[in-house]
Amino acid sequence: MGETPEVVLEARHMVKRYPGNMALNDVSFRAYRQRVNVLLGENGAGKSTLMRLLSGVEQPDSGEIWMEGRRIEMRSPRDAAANGIAIVHQELSVLTNLDVSENVFAGRELTRGGMLDRTSEDQRTAAAIARLHMDVGVQTPASHLSLGSRQILEIGRALAHRSKVLILDEPTSALSTVETETLFGVIAELLERDLTIIYITHRMGELLHLGDYFTVLRSGCVVGEAARGEATREWIVRTMFGGEALSSTHEARAREAEVVLSVRDVTLPGRADDEQIQAPLDGVSFDLHRGEILGMYGLLGAGRTELLECLAGCRRMEAGSVSVRGRTIDLDSVTKATAAGIVLVPEDRQQDGLVPELSIRENVVLAAAGERWLSRSKETERVLELVRKLRIAVRDLELPVTALSGGNQQKVLLARCLMRKPAVLLLDEPTRGVDANAKLEIYRLLRELADEGLSILFTSSEIEETERLADRALVLCRGRIAAELKADEITDVALFSAASPRVAAVDTPVGAGC
Repeated sequence: MGETPEVVLEARHMVKRYPGNMALNDVSFRAYRQRVNVLLGENGAGKSTLMRLLSGVEQPDSGEIWMEGRRIEMRSPRDAAANGIAIVHQELSVLTNLDVSENVFAGRELTRGGMLDRTSEDQRTAAAIARLHMDVGVQTPASHLSLGSRQILEIGRALAHRSKVLILDEPTSALSTVETETLFGVIAELLERDLTIIYITHRMGELLHLGDYFTVLRSGCVVGEAARGEATREWIVRTMFGGEALSSTHEARAREAEVVLSVRDVTLPGRADDEQIQAPLDGVSFDLHRGEILGMYGLLGAGRTELLECLAGCRRMEAGSVSVRGRTIDLDSVTKATAAGIVLVPEDRQQDGLVPELSIRENVVLAAAGERWLSRSKETERVLELVRKLRIAVRDLELPVTALSGGNQQKVLLARCLMRKPAVLLLDEPTRGVDANAKLEIYRLLRELADEGLSILFTSSEIEETERLADRALVLCRGRIAAELKADEITDVALFSAASPRVAAVDTPVGAGC
């Protein structure tokens, strides 16, 4: 890479303890000017803790933070912002009751003569989102934005405040392949404009494509540093895990004759005032067999989430029919879907899945809330059985669910669904925001469940996830099934080409895996 660039932001000898846990142990980290500085590590390695310290959310027990050659005090996020440090968290903080411009300046409003200067706010917001190629108006209600657009809005907020260092925590977890490619282009532009990027991701393809400098954390310590060219896939795996990663290959199971879920001509029209955001479903038909893992791949806006929400009773379809084991069911409520044996693990576990105020046990048993089908003793027995079965790493079930890593939180949602002993398990982005080993562990668990006869339908915006997990794949494009692929036909080119009919040729799809 030539001469090493200037260090813009540096954490020196950071120590952070929590009760019973040394989160960071003498960690030093450097972010180089106008470079993408990748921070790697499993969930629980200390990445999030370090970022909270660098963004002023928490303070270290000891250690120093230096910015452009001077030591700075970081007592709050306002201190971080004042020093030009912005963070875009994986769990989004978009305020859905405000519009785009109000979100960008929430808590940091511009004033003139003691009055809100909305004109200046709108101008700066428009300039920021234009740099991100975000095609929405500044007064568009944030509640109308898709999850991917909300992610881009978070980045736009940092740009509007003229940050020098931008921390991106899993920035593509909610983005389509096209949006991911756009973001990569924007990052290149931002680097040219003297912005420094700290990038956290579990997607191997992304970090190798973008990364200039790599720092690896394991168990709260820095265990490796490398520059582009030195950080190979093998080096990353060996350094992160202290050995070889879990195998991710699997043999596709032969489909059994029994059709468990049959979907015929399901239609969900887009709303007239919201057609660009609410993807329609147009005559979707398919079968799901017993013990099969069926992948539903598509770009953002293809209708993947809408389809699963229809099947789970969250949305009312306009036309079509759904049957479970030959019995047609009326999916006009979640209760009816659950009673028919269909359960859903939603895409956004923080907003739509977990209840952060409740314990791990309470989050699991929400499936039995208000029901008398399980006694308290049987309920506890079932929870413990699922914790063991899903290998949820927890010693005390009464701890708050927020005490768990992202991968274990996802398993809690899976355990809640399995409390009902369903016939069909729906998963929307089943490994969003979990580390590489946790991702492979979830894959292994899903295969075990399928081997036991559970029928699984999952949607994913990750090409590699669909390749690794699915026995068969359907590709959604603009609300219609564009392709059906057998296991040996599921390739990145086949998936991406079917999902993007306007793309004439694709050499290497961007954002194609972990």
